[in-house]
Amino acid sequence: MNLDSIKALLIGTAIAFSGGLLRVLVSIQNKEKKQPWEHFITLAIVVIVGFTMSYLMNRAELHDKWYSTGILFVLGYGYDKFLKMITTNLPNWIEKSVNLFIETRYGVKTDRQTDEEEEVRKDS
Repeated sequence: MNLDSIKALLIGTAIAFSGGLLRVLVSIQNKEKKQPWEHFITLAIVVIVGFTMSYLMNRAELHDKWYSTGILFVLGYGYDKFLKMITTNLPNWIEKSVNLFIETRYGVKTDRQTDEEEEVRKDS
């Protein structure tokens, strides 16, 4: 690892950290009900994610591209929102893809009724 690689890692981590710091400051300003330790955990995660992404971008030779700065900043700022979005929607995405695969591959519809759909049908 040469000096340019280390410099790219540090700069990328600092950019992600600045995004995370902005997120923490916005959270404090909006008086979100978070404990101080939650803000420190947020910043620690942002540093780890920023360093990892900087390393990956450096290995892929994307560290000197203009969009890598934006990606790192947005990742630092919105990682908790992205994480919440992914964890709430991922089970639905997986279920829809598996159902689509089974339907196209085997021609079998796999309609599973959720509890809400069953209640609506009972009420009707």
